Amino acid sequence: DNINLNHSLNINADIQLDSFHSIKINAAFSQQDTKNRSLGNYKTITDKNSLLNDGSSDNVADNSGYNFTTGILYRKKFHRKGRTFSVNLQGNFNNSDGNGRLKSLTRFYDTAGVLLSNDSINQQSTSHADLNGYTARVVYTEPIFKRSLLEFSVGRTYNKNTAAKETFDYNTLNGKFDLLNAALTNDFASNYNSNNAGIRLRKQTKKYNFALGISLQKATLEGSLVNSDHFAPVKKTFSNLLPNARFQYQFSRYKNITLNYTTSTNQPLISQLQPIPDNSDRLSIKVGNPDLDQEYNHTLRLNAMFSNPFKNRTFFVFASFQLTKNKIVNSNNINNLGIDSVMLVNTNAVYNFNSSASYSFPVRFLKATMEISSVANYSKGKQFLQGLSNNISQLMIAPFMRIDMSPSDKLTIGLSAEISYYNTKYSLQPKANNNYFYQEYGTDIGLELPKGFFFSTDFNYQITNQQAAGYNQHVPIWNMSISKQMLRFNRGELKLSVNDLLNKNTNINRTANLNYIEDRQVNSLRRYFMLTFTYNLSKTGLDKSNEGGGRVIRR
Repeated sequence: DNINLNHSLNINADIQLDSFHSIKINAAFSQQDTKNRSLGNYKTITDKNSLLNDGSSDNVADNSGYNFTTGILYRKKFHRKGRTFSVNLQGNFNNSDGNGRLKSLTRFYDTAGVLLSNDSINQQSTSHADLNGYTARVVYTEPIFKRSLLEFSVGRTYNKNTAAKETFDYNTLNGKFDLLNAALTNDFASNYNSNNAGIRLRKQTKKYNFALGISLQKATLEGSLVNSDHFAPVKKTFSNLLPNARFQYQFSRYKNITLNYTTSTNQPLISQLQPIPDNSDRLSIKVGNPDLDQEYNHTLRLNAMFSNPFKNRTFFVFASFQLTKNKIVNSNNINNLGIDSVMLVNTNAVYNFNSSASYSFPVRFLKATMEISSVANYSKGKQFLQGLSNNISQLMIAPFMRIDMSPSDKLTIGLSAEISYYNTKYSLQPKANNNYFYQEYGTDIGLELPKGFFFSTDFNYQITNQQAAGYNQHVPIWNMSISKQMLRFNRGELKLSVNDLLNKNTNINRTANLNYIEDRQVNSLRRYFMLTFTYNLSKTGLDKSNEGGGRVIRR
């Protein structure tokens, strides 16, 4: 049961002082209140089908906080073309307070199913966290040679984090929560300082442009438990060279290709550094690691577009490859009772590849446009299980085809089909290797009727297989609507729609995570009718493409 309340205010100002000077100011404030309660029943069964543990939990969390960001950008041009100077200052201020309660009972069994022990938790906690920081960056460009310039930059980032938590166990003697749980109580503070300086060469021609650069980054990460003699303060210093490159070639106005190479670092979050257990999931106890190093990322991206607007043909390709050094991953240690102690550690040889391609072209004898596309992703990850490296690979390929037909000005018809293939492999758990398919076929129709009426319907047929028992289903989803335009300039629309006309929606999905497979069915609203009135403030009224209820194109 989740209730979220958010308020936000954003202000932006772009001030052109004169032809050589400008100032851009932005500020954003948001305030959040959340109330979450989760009731759960759980059990763990071994691969030999014997019960290892079972239990129930009641977890309540109430949190409130705010986030304020502000920035100012000053830009100056000089009489010499290409010579510029800019200063960018950004500030970030976060605050959050929370109250929580956890009540759980877990029973543990031996291999014969005999009860070994009970574990009962009944506790309350309060928490407070602050994150304050700023980023400053100065950039100067100087033209050199013909159509080229050098860019010099210096910058500084500073973030200060504090997180305090107090946990109290229930006292059966007086009926109050007044027994301090020292193991789950902490006051942690960390500072992150980063200074960088860089240089970049940029060149622009009619056909191509490129940029080559490198920056030196020196960073310091400090962390300590306040008023604690059991945790040694952490102080780490990082020195990194961060190269970057960009190349774009313009074959013509409608044909271009772009290559981008960047490097970056990710500092550990305060929640990842805190050496205090998180026992909100009794069977998965998470604890931070103050010895974590920062991640170092290499990212290469490719974008290519070849379009012919005169023949209504478009071909698009996107590909991205990222290699991470010192990737922060889970190290799982599961005891004989089924309790998983999870600590974060650094590892190498982690990468992922993502790509997509799309080709659309006209089918004139059908008065239609066809799109053929596909997504292909592959990742190589790593986690640790009982101290051993568990290499995990994931592959996903999802070809898609859609055709949109317009037999007349008043009728549109769409047909689509998608088949997704997933494959996951584990080096330490080959029995958990899995591959499965997900299929979805659909059609939608939009019809303009006399006297300003519009009819719209869409039908989707979803097929899930090779999943857990009870999750392999064929699900038809049929939606329908009829609408009437009214008022001057057709500004008003009255629409009656029905969702899931066959009342068959089961909302089933599978997730192949790095260390487990999850089949999930979530209760969702099935068949319902809705009457909607829409009023458009513009004189042009409602767009005909959306008058009948909206023909939704998935891509």
